[in-house]
Amino acid sequence: MLAGLHHHLRAVSRPDAAGDLPAVLRSAGRAARVAVDADHSVLWASRGPAASGSLYLVDGEGFLDVDPPAWATGRGGDLLVERDVDLPGLAAPAPHALVVPMGGGALGALALTRDHAFCAQEEEAAGVLALGLALAVQVAHLTVAERSAAAAATRGALLESVTELLQTSATTAEITARIPTAVVEVLDCASSSLHVLDGDELVGEAHPPLPEPVGSRLRRVHRTADTPMGEAVRTGRPVVLTGTDVDRYRGLDGMDPGRVGVALVVPLTGRDDLVLGTLTVNWGERSPWGHTDLDLFAAVAAQLAVALERAQLLDAERSSRAELSRSHEALGRLARDLQRGLLPQRLPHRAGLDVATRYAPALAGAEIGGDWYDAVGDGADGADVALIVGDVQGHSTRAAGLMGQLRTAVRAYVSEGHDPSAALERTNRLLVDLDAGRFATCCLVRLDTSTGILTVASAGHHPPLVVDDSGFRELAVDPGPPLGVDHGAVYPSTRYRLLGRSALVLHTDGVVEVLGEGSERGERALHDTLRAVVGRSPAPTAEELATTVLAAIPHRLTDDAALLVATFAGADAGRLDAALRLPADIRAVASARGFLRERLTAWSADELLDEAELVLSELVTNALVHTAGDAGLTLRFDGAERRLRIAVGDSSTRSPRERDAPPDALGGRGLAIVDAVADAWGVDVTADGKTVWADLAVETD
Repeated sequence: MLAGLHHHLRAVSRPDAAGDLPAVLRSAGRAARVAVDADHSVLWASRGPAASGSLYLVDGEGFLDVDPPAWATGRGGDLLVERDVDLPGLAAPAPHALVVPMGGGALGALALTRDHAFCAQEEEAAGVLALGLALAVQVAHLTVAERSAAAAATRGALLESVTELLQTSATTAEITARIPTAVVEVLDCASSSLHVLDGDELVGEAHPPLPEPVGSRLRRVHRTADTPMGEAVRTGRPVVLTGTDVDRYRGLDGMDPGRVGVALVVPLTGRDDLVLGTLTVNWGERSPWGHTDLDLFAAVAAQLAVALERAQLLDAERSSRAELSRSHEALGRLARDLQRGLLPQRLPHRAGLDVATRYAPALAGAEIGGDWYDAVGDGADGADVALIVGDVQGHSTRAAGLMGQLRTAVRAYVSEGHDPSAALERTNRLLVDLDAGRFATCCLVRLDTSTGILTVASAGHHPPLVVDDSGFRELAVDPGPPLGVDHGAVYPSTRYRLLGRSALVLHTDGVVEVLGEGSERGERALHDTLRAVVGRSPAPTAEELATTVLAAIPHRLTDDAALLVATFAGADAGRLDAALRLPADIRAVASARGFLRERLTAWSADELLDEAELVLSELVTNALVHTAGDAGLTLRFDGAERRLRIAVGDSSTRSPRERDAPPDALGGRGLAIVDAVADAWGVDVTADGKTVWADLAVETD
C-alpha cells in the first residue's frame, strides 16, 4: 500500500503536468485505484475559480460530461463510507465506496469503490490520496491562472504595439505593408495577409512574403474571383478554412494544405457596413479556437478596420489636395502666361533711367487679373518717358481683355504727345463709351529725363513713391475718379522735380492690400522697405529694388500685384531751363526777346542769339495773335550739345499750318521762317492746348 501511495503522490506532482489539470486527474485516478486496490476510481474536480464547468473522470480513462454529483458537493469535507452508491459512469451501484472531498469539497472529490468493505488503513490511505490530489489541483489552478495572466499581459502588450503601429501608419500603403508582420507576431500564427479593396480589386501584402509566381498572383485579386478573400468581401461574413479545403487553401496563400490546421479570412468593415478589405490569418498546425486567440484576433481586426478607414479618408484628402494643387499650378501658369502676353514685352531705355517691372498673380485662386504696367518713350528729343500702372476691376478674362484695351489706349494717347492729364481724360471717355460695366484705376507719370521734372495724374490710384538722398516720400497728388465712372471727369496734373539720384515706385492694390484687412499693414511694410534703402551705397538698381519690394510683402497675395520701379540718375547738369509767362498783348513779343537775350548771355550761348530771336518772335507772335489769350515761353539749353529749344504754349488745340504767302503779302510767312531757320520744329497737343517748339544748334566744323 505504501508503494501505491508513493506512486500516486509522484503521479500528481509531476512538474511537466503542473499546468495540465486533465493530465493530473488521469494519473491520479489510475494511481489511487492501484494504491487501495479498488475496483473503480471516480474523480470530480472544478476547472478553477476563473473557469466554468467541471471535470468528471472514471478510472483515469475518459471524462464524462455530467453535473457535479451530490455526494461530492453536499456533505462537507469529511471522509464518508457508503454502501450501494450510484455513481455516474459505473454500470451498477457500488457495494462499498469511500468518498473523500478535496479542499472541503470546493476543489472536488475522490470516490473509490469495490465489492467488499475497506479497512481502516485503506480509509486512512484514501484520505492521504485526496489530500495530495487536492494540492495537485490547487497547483494546477494557480499555474493555469499565472499562465493566463502572463499570456494576457503579453498579448495586451502586443495588441498595444499593433495599436501604436496603426496610429503611426498615415497611409493605406503603410498599413498594408506593416500589419501582416505585426499580426503574425501578435497572434503567433504561421502567416497573415491584408488585402484592401481598390475599385474592383483586392490589393494586398503577406507575411512571410509568398513565393513567386503565387505572390504576384495574390497581391492583386479581383473581388469576383473564387477565392476566400473575394467571398468574404462579397458576403460580408468570415470564411473559415481547414486543411481539408485543399483547393480553397491554394487560392488563399499557395501553401500546402497538408501543413495547415485552420485559417480565417474576415472582412474589414467600416462605417455604414462598407467592406474595406480582408484580414487573413493562417494558424498553421495549431488550433486557434481558444477564447484568448479569437478575442485578440477580433480586437486586431476591429482596430485595423478603423485605422484603414481613417487612412483611406486621409489618402483621399491628400490625393484631392494634390490634384487641386496641380490644377491651381496649371491655372496659375496659364494666368501668368496670358497676363504676360497682355503686358509689354519691352520697355524703353534712356540714359540715366532704368525701369524694372514685376507681375505676381494672386496665390488664392488662378483667375486672370486686370493689373498692368507700361512705360512709353515720348517727346521729340526722346527725353520724356511715361510710366504707367493701372488696375481694372475684377478677375476674369473680361477684366484682362479690358485691361489690354486700356493699356493700348493710354499708350496711344501718350505717344501722340498728350500730357498725363489729357491722356487719362481721353481714356476715361473711351471706357465710358465702351459701356463695359467696369471701372479702372490708373497712375500716369511723365518724366523729363533732361530736367527731372515729373508730371503726375491719377485716376483713383495709389500715389507714386519716391526715394532719394533726402529720404522717402509719398507724392501728393490730386486724384480724379476711377476711369469709366464719369464721362466728363477731369484729372488734374501735379509737377515735381527729382533732385539727384532717385527711385520712383508705382504699384497696384495687390502689393499692399489684404482681403478683409485693408492696406495699412501692407503700406507700412512697403514704406519701411523703401526707407531702408535711403542712403545705401551703392544704391540698388531698379531690378534689385523691385525684387526687394516684392519679397518684403508681409501677406499672402489675395489680389494680383503689378509693380513698376524706375531709378533715375538725375538731370544732366549741362541742361538749363528758363520760363516766362506772356500776357495776351502783342507788345509781349519785345519782353520775350529781352528775356531770350538775357538767358543766352547768362548761358554763354550768344552765337545762337540772331536765329533764336527770329524764331522766338514768330512763335510768340503766332501764339498771341491767333489764340487771343496769354502764352507761356520755355527756354531749354543743352550746354554739352550747344543746343537750344524754344517752346511756346497756348490754350488753343488747333495746330498751326504753313501757308504759301504771295510776294506782296505782309504776313503768313511765320512757320516758313521757322522751318528755314530751325534745325527741327514741331507741335505737341494737350488737353489744355498746344506747344509749338523749335530747336537751334550751334554749327560745328
